[in-house]
This record gives sequence, C-alpha cells and structure tokens, in this order.
Amino acid sequence: MTEPVAGIDPHQKTFTLGIVDSLGVESHVETFDNSAVGYTAAIDTLTTLGVGRVGIEGSASWGSHVAVALVAAGFDTREVPPSRTAMQRRSRRLDKTDAVDAISTARALQAEPGLGPVQALDAYDPLVAKIEAVLEHRHALVAARTLLLHQAGDQLSKLPPEIRDQLEPTGKIESRLRRLETIVVTGATTPAGDYRLAWLLDFIDQDRASRREVRRLERLIDGLLDEHGTSLREEPGIGPIAAATLLTEVGDPTRFATESKFARWSGTGAVALSSGEGDGQPTRHRVDFRGNRTVNSVLYIASITQSRDRPDARDYLARKTAEGKTSREARRAHKRHLANRVIRRMWKDEQARRSRLQSAA
Repeated sequence: MTEPVAGIDPHQKTFTLGIVDSLGVESHVETFDNSAVGYTAAIDTLTTLGVGRVGIEGSASWGSHVAVALVAAGFDTREVPPSRTAMQRRSRRLDKTDAVDAISTARALQAEPGLGPVQALDAYDPLVAKIEAVLEHRHALVAARTLLLHQAGDQLSKLPPEIRDQLEPTGKIESRLRRLETIVVTGATTPAGDYRLAWLLDFIDQDRASRREVRRLERLIDGLLDEHGTSLREEPGIGPIAAATLLTEVGDPTRFATESKFARWSGTGAVALSSGEGDGQPTRHRVDFRGNRTVNSVLYIASITQSRDRPDARDYLARKTAEGKTSREARRAHKRHLANRVIRRMWKDEQARRSRLQSAA
C-alpha cells in the first residue's frame, strides 16, 4: 500500500481522524463533530490529502453514521476490530487517547488490508437495517415484559392468604396471573392486598397488549425476510427471529472469505492447542470461548432442534460420538457443520441480491 491510510476513532459527540503515510508514520490528526457537518469536513480533508482507504473502529455503533457517509462518498471503508487497534497501541507502548487510537486504527488497516467492510447496515443494505430496527424493538419489548413478569411473580407471593391460597404455588407466572381473573374475594383484605390485586389485574391487560405487539413485530419481521429473499428459514431450526438475527449480526457475508473465517468469527471453530506435531496437522484442539456469542447461540439452538427433529442430525452426532468424541465435542462439531451451511446459504443469497440490484440498475 503506497497511498496514505486513515483511521477513525468515533465517540458519541465527536470522532477523531488519524492519517498515516505509506510507511505508517503519523501525518495528520483532526477531530470533527459527529454530525453531518463533521462528516462533510472529514470527507474534504480525506480527499485533499489523497486518502482512499479508511478504517473505523465501532462502525456498528457510534461510527455508523460516518461509515455510511464515507461509503456513499466512494471511500474503501473497513471495520477495524478494537483488538487490532489495541495491539498496534500496545506494541508501541503508547498512551490511550483518541489521537493514538485513530492512528493505531489506520496502522491496523495498513497492516491487514483484507479486513472486512464496515458493519453499518445502512451502508450495506437499508432493508437489513430496517430488519435490525424492528428486531431491536422486539427485543426491548420482550426484555421489558420479562422484567415485569418477574416483578409480578414477587407480588403474587405477597398477596393475602385468602387470595394466594387459590393460586397454584408453582408454575408459569402468566398462568397464575390469568387465574387471578377468576378468583372471587369473599371477605375484606388488607389495604396493601387490595392495591396489589388491582395492580396485578391491570398488569394482565398490559401484558396482553405487550404480547400482541410482540406478535405484530414478529409478523413484520417475517414479511421483511420475504422481501429480502433470504433462504435461512429453510434451514431446520432457524425461524424468523433467528434468521433476522443472523442477517443483522453478519451484515455483508462476503466479508468472510472462507467458511473457517466465519466459524472463527462466530466462535464455532475449534482452536488448535497442540504440540509435537511438527509440520503436520494439530492433534489437539479446545473450544473457542470468544467470537460472536449471539450467532453462536443461534447455531446452538438450531443444533438442538435438529438433533430432536432430524434423523440426519442424529446420525451425524452418533457418528461423531462413535469416532471417540464426547457428547459436547460432537455438539460443537455439529455447530461447526451448521456454521458452514449457514454461511453458504448467505453467500448464495448475497449473489442473488447483487444480481437483482444489477438488473434493476
């Protein structure tokens, strides 16, 4: 790489731009507002200094808007993982400042030009960005409902005995709440008991409304997936929510050049932990405790579902067990197998998406 390379360290209000020359020597550092005015000024600076490649740390969060602006302006914009930036900073024993992080981000991209594209979904596909927004709305509603149900369960235990004795002592909180609607209170209770009962009866209606909204969002996600054309739902064990999660977490699947790179990113690839094998293949491996745990969880649930419902999955697990693997090792092997199937589907879907875009153009 002979041209200068830039790195961006974004924050909520500002972002710092650092530029290094072809030898990795710092040549320019400047801070801009994290706003439309700042994006325009940064693009002008990059154009003036002849920069074509930009690395951004955190392009899926505070750096999402500047990433979208840079992609729209035609810059080759890449996502630089924080670990790469930290490695560049530590190797030079530098302090941690915005300027140092920006320069370290640029050096990380210079050292590894093949880093994947930015993770700002608006820069990749506005439809996937909409799926992410709806999915986050659903997650927020589910999390809030779960928290309120736990609090309602605590309130159920504090109801007066004449009411509490008519409820099941254990079981799902939802079913115990529904039972409250059929209870007839024959005598007077305590003021606190009356208030708790009224509050819980009101909460039942609120909970029904919340469940209706969650189901509406799930139908909306299903429709958006139809519009996207993804084939992920054809994989057994992957429903609409899991498919939407994979789309939004992965973004552009072509940023993974091989199946093994996707497996390493998702934490489904075994890590070599071996010695004495010479120039041969490693003989010992261990589980990868890193990687994207959200995607890893989706693949684990899909593996559990397939092993329950699919004979081919059960045969695969049995074959791995017969080879001497433990049940956990066989499960991890099946997750890796599913990771390969998932990324192949996403590559194929991406080719079809790009063909549609070219035809429309």
